[in-house]
Amino acid sequence: MSPAATATTVDASQQFHTISTTATSTAKSKNDCLVEPKRFEFKDSLFEYSVHAPSDRFLRDMATVFPHLSVRQRKDLLVVPVIQQCENDMVGLTYEVNKERDDKLELFVDWGKRVADRLASVGFWADVTDPASGFPVLSEAGPSPYPDVQATTALTRYDIQNVGCCHILLHPAWKSRIYPATFFTIAPADILVKVIDEINSALQQ
Repeated sequence: MSPAATATTVDASQQFHTISTTATSTAKSKNDCLVEPKRFEFKDSLFEYSVHAPSDRFLRDMATVFPHLSVRQRKDLLVVPVIQQCENDMVGLTYEVNKERDDKLELFVDWGKRVADRLASVGFWADVTDPASGFPVLSEAGPSPYPDVQATTALTRYDIQNVGCCHILLHPAWKSRIYPATFFTIAPADILVKVIDEINSALQQ
């Protein structure tokens, strides 16, 4: 499968081996949803995001994605799956699918940088990962890529479909006509939501 296809799929051999929702007796074991899915439009693209406080086991894996974050910062880390609705089924590899995938990536990075810059202005680190590579866009990259599909499934409990050696993320309403990506921050959830609403409101004026 080509790199362009990794926006909605992930090779099973590249997945984190410890991302899990299995309970443990001494650690936070649940991936808590702090903000239920919310939708908005950004430059004529329909986005949906939710905000999650990952389990301790999930957070341990994040040390290899964002190695510069301190242990204390990782404890405050929020993971924000961001999904854009697509016209095409993103499982395909046609010209139209690849073009829409590239367009959605540009939109996500544009939106993510705006939110990250605004959060940085009030003292909170934030970043996005490139769904095509799994590596951070704004920060130093660690040795491991972030597996969008597997991690989003662990956080949202959305279904996946096995296609060969790949896993396809299925949105409850949009199925595989989606472009999934992820935003990360150490800002509190309420501040993050305010910043997102602020940026969306400014663009609509």
